[in-house]
Amino acid sequence: MDERFTAYIPTAGSNVAHAEITSPTLVKMMIRRAKKPILILGENLEEDEKELIKRFIEKYNLKVIKTPEEMNLMAIIKLLANSNYDLALFTGITYYYLAQAVTHLKQFSNVITVSIDKYYQPNTLYSFPNLSREEYLDYLNKLLEG
Repeated sequence: MDERFTAYIPTAGSNVAHAEITSPTLVKMMIRRAKKPILILGENLEEDEKELIKRFIEKYNLKVIKTPEEMNLMAIIKLLANSNYDLALFTGITYYYLAQAVTHLKQFSNVITVSIDKYYQPNTLYSFPNLSREEYLDYLNKLLEG
């Protein structure tokens, strides 16, 4: 199996239904079709990544919750599971915390979960593959095109 499509931390992806690989083009279409999208933003981003994510938020007018600054991850997951958000994007969150948290959403809610981090996240419904830093910056730039 191609290493770009395996869990970055293998034990984090223990469920049977792994995430489908997605592209920036498909993520843009998901955001446009979503009635109420949200971005959950962690603090594990480099400065240039933060700038691209900031532009991404502005371009798509996304509601953002910053973890742990505004709310802890488990409280966010509970909020999403009991809300009318239909698309939740995740980036910058510690890998193994996100792996455990989104499993709940995947199994017990109708929220579509998408990881737009540079590591494949098998516990979301959709995820970018494992990417090098350059590829990841290219993916983020593609999210801003068009």
